[in-house]
Amino acid sequence: MTKLYQKETKIVLAILFLKLILIYLIPITGDEVYFIKWATNLSSGYYDHPPMVGWLIYLMKFISSSFVFFRMFGFFAAIVVAYSIYKIALLYTEKQKAIFVGLIFLASPIDMLMSLFTNDIPLVMFGTLGTMFLLYSFEKERGTSYAVLSGIFLAFAFLSKYFTGFLLISLVMFIAIKYKTKALKNGLIVAFIVSLAIAQNLYFNYNSCWNNIMFNFFARTSDKYSIDGILNLFVNLLYITTPWGIYFIYKSRQNFKNSDLLTLIYLILGLMFVVFFMVSLKNLTYLHWYVLFAPYIFLLFVFLDTTLLQKLFRYNVIFTYIHIVIAFAALFVLYIATPQILIKHKNYSDITLAMHNKDVCKILQRDYNDKKIFTVGYTTASMLSYGCNKPVHMIFTNSKFGRLDDKLVDVRELDKSSIYIFDNRVLKKSDFDNVCKEVDIDTFKLNKATFYMATCKDFDYNKYKKYYLDIEKKRFYTIPKWLPKGKCYFLDRYYK
Repeated sequence: MTKLYQKETKIVLAILFLKLILIYLIPITGDEVYFIKWATNLSSGYYDHPPMVGWLIYLMKFISSSFVFFRMFGFFAAIVVAYSIYKIALLYTEKQKAIFVGLIFLASPIDMLMSLFTNDIPLVMFGTLGTMFLLYSFEKERGTSYAVLSGIFLAFAFLSKYFTGFLLISLVMFIAIKYKTKALKNGLIVAFIVSLAIAQNLYFNYNSCWNNIMFNFFARTSDKYSIDGILNLFVNLLYITTPWGIYFIYKSRQNFKNSDLLTLIYLILGLMFVVFFMVSLKNLTYLHWYVLFAPYIFLLFVFLDTTLLQKLFRYNVIFTYIHIVIAFAALFVLYIATPQILIKHKNYSDITLAMHNKDVCKILQRDYNDKKIFTVGYTTASMLSYGCNKPVHMIFTNSKFGRLDDKLVDVRELDKSSIYIFDNRVLKKSDFDNVCKEVDIDTFKLNKATFYMATCKDFDYNKYKKYYLDIEKKRFYTIPKWLPKGKCYFLDRYYK
C-alpha cells in the first residue's frame, strides 16, 4: 500500500494522528456516559438497544475506565472498516483501485465521526466484517471457516443495533440471486449463528417488557407527516457521499454495468433507502443511522476512473481538514476562551458538566455525601454516575429516552423519605410540589455555571405514580396484545 500510494498514505496517517488528538480533547458526551452506565449495570440487554456496546465497555474496563481508552475502539474500528472495504472491493476489482477506495474512506469525514464510542461503532465494524467474511466464504477456500466468522460478526452486529436486520435481508437476497443452492451449506451456518443472537435478544425482550421493541417501533414513532424528514434524508446522504462524489458517480455512469458488486451494493443501499424514506415521512433520520451503510456507499467509488478517484481523495481530504479545523476551533473556545465566550450560551451548564463532571462530584460529595441524589434526565444521571463513580438515577421525567433507571430504581422505596434532585438547568418548586410535601431549591456555581439541587421532603409515592408512572405505563409499557406475555419489571412492580 505504501509503495502504491506513498503520498496518500502519509496524508491518511496525518489525519489519523489529528483524530487521536481530538479523541483525547473532546469532552465525554451524553451517549458515551450512558453506555458506560450500561457496562456498570451489566445485563443481557438494555432498554434502548441490544447490549453489545455495554458488553464491550464492560470488558475494556478491566484494562482502563478512561473514556479516552473506550474511544480507541472506535479509532481502530474505522481502520478495520476501511480494510474490509478494501477486501470486499478486491473480490471484484484490481488491487490498486481497491486500496485507494479504502484510503478514501479513512480520508473522509465519516472516519472523523467514528471518534466517539457509541453503539454505531461496533455495529458498522461487525456488520462490515460479517459481510466481508460471508462473501469470502463463497469465493475462497476454507469457506466453512469464513462462514463461521461471518455468522459471529453478523450476530455481534445484530446485538449492537437492529439496523443489522436490513443488512441481513439484503445479504440473503444477494446470495439467492448470485449463488442459489451453492450457498446452502455456508448460508445455513451463518443463519444458525445469527439466529442464536436473535433468540437471545427475543428472550431478553420477553422477560423485560419488550423494551427494545417498544422503544424502537412504538415510543420513537410519530403520527404526523412532515417534509422535513424527507429533506433531512437527502441531506444526510449528500453529506456522506459528498456533492463531488455524487457528481463523479454520475460522470462515470457508463462504468456502472451489471456486476456482482453492483448487485450487492444496490440491494443493500436500495433497501436502506426505502426503509429510511418511509421512516422520514414521519420522523427525522439522524446521521449516525447511516453509518452501517456508509461502507457500501464508498464501494460505489470502485466504478470511478482513476483520475476521478484521485480528485475524490483530494476533495475529501480538504473536506475532512475543514472538519478538523472547526473541531480544534471549538476546542480552543472550550478550553481556552471559556467562560468569557460561552457563558451566555443556553447549553453552557451542559458543557461545564461534561468537561468538569468530577469537579461537580467533589462539590456534591462535600455537601450531599450521604443523600439520595437523582436527576431529571438520563444524560445528567449518567454524567454523575461516571464522574462520581457511584449510581445516580433518573426520575421525574416522562422522556422516551434513556429509561434504564426504570429497571434500576424501585420508586416505592422512596415513599415518605427526603430525596435530592440535581440538574444543570433551572429547577423550580412547582416542578415537584405535586409529589413533595415541601420543596427547597439550592444552587452552587462552578466556572460561572449554575447548578441546582432541589430537596424534596416527604416524597409521596402515590402522587408520583399518578403524575409519572401512569403516563410512562401508557407511553412505554402498554405492550401490544399480539406480543406473547412475559415478565415486565415495570408492570409487575407497580401494577400487579
